[in-house]
Amino acid sequence: MGDVRAIVADSWTVAVALALMVGGLPQSARAEPTAGPVEPTIEEMLAQAVAEVDAEVKLELPTELVAPPVPALAEARQLEADLRFAEAARIYEAQWQATGDARFLYHAAVAHGQAGHHAVARRLYEQCQTTMHARGALSQLAGRWLDLAIMREAVATKRVYLTLVESLPGGLTAVPPGTLAAARTVLRKLGAAGEAVPGDSFEISGRLPDELRLDPGSWSVQVEVPGFVPQALQIVVGDGSPPWQVVLYRRKIVVDLRFSPERALRGAQLKLQAVDHPSPFALQRPLLGPTATVTLTPGAWRLQVDARRHVADMNLAIGTGMGPIDVTLHRRRPVDDQRLVRDRKLVAGLLGTFGATYATSIVLLVLGASVEKKAEKRDAAAYEDAGLDPKMPGEIEAATAAAIEATYPAAQLHRDLTYAGKLHAAGTVVAGVGLGALLAALPVAVRAQRRAAVIELGFGAAMLAGGGGWLGYALGERERLLADPDQRVLPSRLDRSEGHRIAAGLFTGVGLGLVVFSGVVLARDVADRRKRARALTAAPWAAPGLAGWSLAGRF
Repeated sequence: MGDVRAIVADSWTVAVALALMVGGLPQSARAEPTAGPVEPTIEEMLAQAVAEVDAEVKLELPTELVAPPVPALAEARQLEADLRFAEAARIYEAQWQATGDARFLYHAAVAHGQAGHHAVARRLYEQCQTTMHARGALSQLAGRWLDLAIMREAVATKRVYLTLVESLPGGLTAVPPGTLAAARTVLRKLGAAGEAVPGDSFEISGRLPDELRLDPGSWSVQVEVPGFVPQALQIVVGDGSPPWQVVLYRRKIVVDLRFSPERALRGAQLKLQAVDHPSPFALQRPLLGPTATVTLTPGAWRLQVDARRHVADMNLAIGTGMGPIDVTLHRRRPVDDQRLVRDRKLVAGLLGTFGATYATSIVLLVLGASVEKKAEKRDAAAYEDAGLDPKMPGEIEAATAAAIEATYPAAQLHRDLTYAGKLHAAGTVVAGVGLGALLAALPVAVRAQRRAAVIELGFGAAMLAGGGGWLGYALGERERLLADPDQRVLPSRLDRSEGHRIAAGLFTGVGLGLVVFSGVVLARDVADRRKRARALTAAPWAAPGLAGWSLAGRF
């Protein structure tokens, strides 16, 4: 007996190795023609190994696989004796359903194999082996017996490459594994006239196995996946069969949406986006009324409504047979509102800053103009006292230049003009700062989006950088002309750079004002949001037999 068991073990090892080769090699590798003598295929080698094992192993059926004595067993045996194997298989399967005894699965598989239903027989052998192994009722000999039976049926089948793909606007794509978990695939063998062969069919729940083997011939494939339109496909199994694809199309479901309260829908935007799958029906559009009808695909969706003062955000599970969906908008929480708060004190402060800087700039400009005017008058009087026209002095003799220098020294003239230029520059910069404060107040006054203040801050930084460089250049040119006290400069020569100095000063001032006061606006908004996020909220609360108020807060 020990020698026989050794023969079984060795033969089983050879057969398993060959089976792994069959399952592991792609179809193209097995079908490539080779030069020289025709070698046997892997299927033929496996069949030869199985035949050798069958010839060597003359053991009786392991006791774990002997059918239990039930009244229906005699009828099944008689049907097998009459070569009505498909009917006998149905009796064994019915006994398995009634008793849960895995031994009936084995005998049902034997009957299916004798009826020519090798793919069904192979699956039943595998189910029997898995069930008995899970229950701990499978000996090593019985397990090898079943392994040999599974390989015997595999010899009579052909490997089929069958995949499920989803049709999308961009092309075909793999169906998500989570969706395939609920798939149902029914395979039926077809006769010569296209009719279903009785008993030669089986069902696969979930994703298709990596190695699907079917009997040669025509098969009907019916696929049902939740959320998709059922699909049917007829395939022909044989040597060199091409890969098959079942293209799935998601169902289109018309959904009615009802929004309330209606007064909250002013300026509302509706956004629908699929969560667990790509969908061509994702949308974003204005919400024009309290109702909307949309076409969606089955699955998880996110619905968002963004109105001026109200919002809604909810997850939807779209499926067949859905009724209207009620969407209730709630008032936007202050901490969630992206608009700036209309802070009257802040607006008043910014407007007050504008007024103060405006008045200060006028004072500085008037003072600078006065100093410059006095310097020009003193310089003109010095020229006139020397008998020269201050506008066209021409060539000046040494004695005349000394007289002019004695009346109004060039160094004093340059100091006065430098002081007047600084007053002018300060006045234009302060005026620009006032304009920046006024511009920074506008988003707060109109409750603009928070990003408006951020944009102003960015523009202000750019203007400050550019205007500062420009103003530095203009002032540098003026200082260069006034740097030498021995070279008397006519005030008219300085007027050439006056336009640059004024424009650069305003540009710099506006940039500085936007940076400072937009930063104040944003800092005030951040502080206000933090304060409101920590605020306590109270609401009525009720439970069976109880009533009261709930107090909530964030700390």
